[in-house]
Amino acid sequence: MPCSTGQSNVLDELPWYRWWVVQQLRNQPQRLLLSLPDFDSDKDPDFGPFFTVWNRVQALIVVSGFKSIRSVTRALVDHGLLSTKNNYEAAQSAEELVFSILGWQTMLYMPDFTSCTNGEFRILNEMGGYRGETRVSLCQLASSSDQNLPTFLLGFGVMLPPRNYFALDEADDRALVNKTKSISRKDLHAHLLTNVCNVTIEWVDSLACHLELDRHSGKLFLFRYPSFCVSNLQQTHKPHKGQDGWGSVLHHCANERANPMPWGNKEDVTGLLWEILLSYRLIFGQERRSRAVFRKIQPFAGIPPQGRDPLLAHLCGRKRFECPVAKLVERDVYDLEADFPHLRGRIALLSGYAASRKPRNVRQLWTDRRDSTSWLALWSVLIFGSLSILLALLQTIFQILQYLDGRRQGGNG
Repeated sequence: MPCSTGQSNVLDELPWYRWWVVQQLRNQPQRLLLSLPDFDSDKDPDFGPFFTVWNRVQALIVVSGFKSIRSVTRALVDHGLLSTKNNYEAAQSAEELVFSILGWQTMLYMPDFTSCTNGEFRILNEMGGYRGETRVSLCQLASSSDQNLPTFLLGFGVMLPPRNYFALDEADDRALVNKTKSISRKDLHAHLLTNVCNVTIEWVDSLACHLELDRHSGKLFLFRYPSFCVSNLQQTHKPHKGQDGWGSVLHHCANERANPMPWGNKEDVTGLLWEILLSYRLIFGQERRSRAVFRKIQPFAGIPPQGRDPLLAHLCGRKRFECPVAKLVERDVYDLEADFPHLRGRIALLSGYAASRKPRNVRQLWTDRRDSTSWLALWSVLIFGSLSILLALLQTIFQILQYLDGRRQGGNG
């Protein structure tokens, strides 16, 4: 399996990314590094041998042709970067390490080997007990490492959806998505969602979980590292002469040829990344009150400064945003099929959830301005009605005072 050159080194481009990868590695059991020859994390706190393997995994994946966890692992063993001689645990660890690196290089999932000891491939569900379309299964058998990457990853869920695909079991949900053709930015923003619809925003590290909504708990999950999307978009240029293929590791986990499998191709990956960036503007950036909501929440709570993505604040907290790759086309009304073909189902379900939530108190009534005509009519009636009642009350009080004054004067006479 040849290695490609010229790929962008995301670890150096994104200041937070290397710190994040090391933290993920430290959260895994020590056995994950059994296959690294003579590696001692105490003597090498920078994880030099690990990042050598990391770079080679990237180079092996960004080539055309069949790729699987097992084929990449064998190539690493052949290059002498991993050692599995006469050691079943090391052989198992080698595939687990490649699986982990693939998750961290794509940010589609976070591996979870702390609760798995029998050779299975397990991922962490950052959404708690909720299972959306991206987390249909959290575990796959060790034998699945022979499958090509799209088929293998699809075993966990639809993490790279094709255009206009939504995996919905309920007929009502499918009808809602098909019925929802457009979305107004005034009807779907963070201030409305959090203050009227009682939605709780939770930030996650997995790109695939972006805009998943748990309607039972009212939790909306958002990806907190948008510069990762930008970095992947910057790698979508066509290859130079001598390069094999184009795009990032994430792009090379896509389908390379048309088939009925619900998994996107490279163009779908690019489209999904653009939509994720645009969705931050829809939820936060285009609405003044929603920008204020973002400035109050803490997407990086508990994470030190070196692990934070500054681009998130630019996307969500500023009225105007200049995308480092190309201009994001912001609209007052979005056509879901044209503007969000890959996130269409999630946005439609979120919109339907928001529409079903009605104000329950005066504060929420004041906040809910989705229907400006009804809002003005309601508050006009309330204000003028209140004034009329107040004037009538004052008139009654004045008449009573006049009556009492007349009685007093009559008594004195």
